[in-house]
Amino acid sequence: MNHKQKALLTTGALIVVFLALGLWYMATNPAPVAKAPTATTTPSVMVETLYLRDSGQYHEIEVAYPSATPLRSTAGEAADTEAVALMRTFGENSITSFKESADVDSLSPTERTLFGLEDGRKYAMTIEYTLHESTHTITYVYLMYQDTLGAHPNTYYRTFTFDRTTGENLHMEDLFLAGAPYLERLSERTRADLPAIMASKADISTESVDRDYIASGTLPITDAFNNFAIDGETLIVVFPPYQVAPYVYGRIDVPLPLADLADILASEYRP
Repeated sequence: MNHKQKALLTTGALIVVFLALGLWYMATNPAPVAKAPTATTTPSVMVETLYLRDSGQYHEIEVAYPSATPLRSTAGEAADTEAVALMRTFGENSITSFKESADVDSLSPTERTLFGLEDGRKYAMTIEYTLHESTHTITYVYLMYQDTLGAHPNTYYRTFTFDRTTGENLHMEDLFLAGAPYLERLSERTRADLPAIMASKADISTESVDRDYIASGTLPITDAFNNFAIDGETLIVVFPPYQVAPYVYGRIDVPLPLADLADILASEYRP
């Protein structure tokens, strides 16, 4: 046997050895079974803004509301449908109320001329919304803009806060333990924080802020704290124009860290 033949035999033997080792490794170390990816976020909800519109010779109205909410992914389809219906009904009722209060059809020709209606001016209302989210809630803050042909338009607010798990429409009292003095705490905190917030908005000193006006709008009563949003770990108390300050200040928000209220918050809404 010459050197060439010996080399071929040696190479062949090595190949057989490597194949055998490979088969043994594959038999004793099976490939891992691929696992389905684990979802880490809730499915996205496609949301379209829908509109209610009503127009006539002397009025123009447009109301926005969402076609769906994040509740569809967290509380179920029925809760989402109910929340959307609640907000749509709010829009419909707002349209009816605005038209009844304007009562343009009862205006005399002289009044229509005086108010500029014969020159194309109209009673107008628009309603739009913003969404705020937290771990446990979602909040829709609605801005209502009304031009009733006065010295200036008026703005109002309406908020809807829903529990992410149950879909329940929450009122301020629902965030707190039963019997907790939440109104007193909110009154105390907002009265303390408002002077600095208002001074910053108006570029004046805190000493110049009308504290009597603040006190009258922050009484520890339910009506004073109807409008609120929860954004992240902050409770935002929404004060519309005129509630705690003159119209020129516009909307005033007072942010209160939920951690500061944790001792009286219901357990499901604590940060």
